[in-house]
Amino acid sequence: MNETNNSAAPTATAETPATAGPASAPSGNLQDWIIEWSIIGAILLLILFVAKKKGWLDRIRIFFLQTREELTKCSWPTRDELRGSTWMVLVAVFLLGTFTFLADLFLGDFFIQQVLLDYLVNAV
Repeated sequence: MNETNNSAAPTATAETPATAGPASAPSGNLQDWIIEWSIIGAILLLILFVAKKKGWLDRIRIFFLQTREELTKCSWPTRDELRGSTWMVLVAVFLLGTFTFLADLFLGDFFIQQVLLDYLVNAV
């Protein structure tokens, strides 16, 4: 229909059938997805096959077994020891932060701004 001229007779428009393009065909996207994941799966199987032949998987398994064995030999702290160590760390961090703040305050504000700038102004 011609929207600018309301008195004109409506014209017949030929509707074009929807074409099965890549954006409108979900089966094409599904096929692409299946092909991509099949290729990725085949590559992973190939990597695992090569790793098994070279003995890499056995070395990884032995590593984890030895790690578990070593962790059973460790002595773990009790809850009270852990609480005491945590408080020591928090106090040490607070003291170090206080020292850093005061050093920055003294060196930044007092020393640089008062002493050095006054010396440079008076020297000129």
